[in-house]
Amino acid sequence: MSVRDALYMPQLKWKSGECKALGTARGAMSGRLLPAFRIPPSGGFDPDEQRVLSPLEHIRSFGARLSANWGKRPVFVDASLVDDDKHAAACRRHPLTELIERAWLEGAFAAPIVSLQSSPSYVEAVKRYTSANRDWPICLRLSLSDMERLRSFGELDAVVNTFGASPHNTVLLFDGGALHISDPEPFVHLVAERFAVLAPRNTWARVFWGSTSFPEKPNLKAGVDGRFPRSDWELYRSIVSNGSEFPSVPMFSDYALEFPSYYKPVKVPPVAHLRYSTETDYWIFKGQSTKKPNGFGAIFPVARRLVSSEYFFGEEYSLGNKFIDSLLLEGAKTGNASTWRWASTDHHISLILKQLSVLHEVEGETAREPAIPLKQLQLI
Repeated sequence: MSVRDALYMPQLKWKSGECKALGTARGAMSGRLLPAFRIPPSGGFDPDEQRVLSPLEHIRSFGARLSANWGKRPVFVDASLVDDDKHAAACRRHPLTELIERAWLEGAFAAPIVSLQSSPSYVEAVKRYTSANRDWPICLRLSLSDMERLRSFGELDAVVNTFGASPHNTVLLFDGGALHISDPEPFVHLVAERFAVLAPRNTWARVFWGSTSFPEKPNLKAGVDGRFPRSDWELYRSIVSNGSEFPSVPMFSDYALEFPSYYKPVKVPPVAHLRYSTETDYWIFKGQSTKKPNGFGAIFPVARRLVSSEYFFGEEYSLGNKFIDSLLLEGAKTGNASTWRWASTDHHISLILKQLSVLHEVEGETAREPAIPLKQLQLI
């Protein structure tokens, strides 16, 4: 398996709709997509099972769901939010180990995400993975403060070695988190200086820059459509245009159509809404609550506003767009909050992959299957 062809790493929250979008988005099977999931704590309503899962069920369902939607293609998994006594007691071992092995047992492939803030028990779980499969990748996530604090490549190399890995099989994710930068040029020059120190050319398996400008609290009233600039994309375009300042141009990462927080289970009826990306903006088309008497039919006027707007890409653009367009038909099925998230994420991933292929002048597909059969993987 190679991660060196990936252009896009969406950092997702393991929502059912997001996961299903991996299997349907246009270009998702091209080998250019390398998803990363941060597993939320248990306690949320599972739309597939139609109930709240126990901590053990929550962790163990990972492998089957991943395999069904993504097959043998690689993903990275961050178990930091389930790195606690409750989930460890349910699994009787570290949750990260359980997640990775559940994926492998289902014929899927998941590799760990680790950070400088990972707990000692989390690091030990990563080391068990690397000791069993030394040539397989890990992902190291660095925050802006990490980037500023690390003084040399040698210091970062030593950190990676403590995980039982080496730079050549480590994907480096520089994660800026939530950023709203109207003039990216000065910031890009600062980032380039840190890249020159920490990411010399031809050292890491792959390097990504991640951030998002998706709003934390849109504060929209029902029936109102909100427009929010995709300044995260403009920032990345500035990185590419100033690529000569970087040892090598990093690839792109974002949080899809989410703000990077709010992982607690939601226990109120969802509001009917559609999130939608254009080349330059994030849009939120907001409707009424789905509580009685509205029900899921509250999505119909929302879809009508989106489809009739100048921003809709058309039903042929992706399966998610086709579903949104179908909501205008007589007798259409409403779907539910998970379906609406799938449609929005399907469109977003399709759009980002297209934008990246144009920006980097990349066309065509890479190998669809891992270079080494998964049966050769050793369980931890």
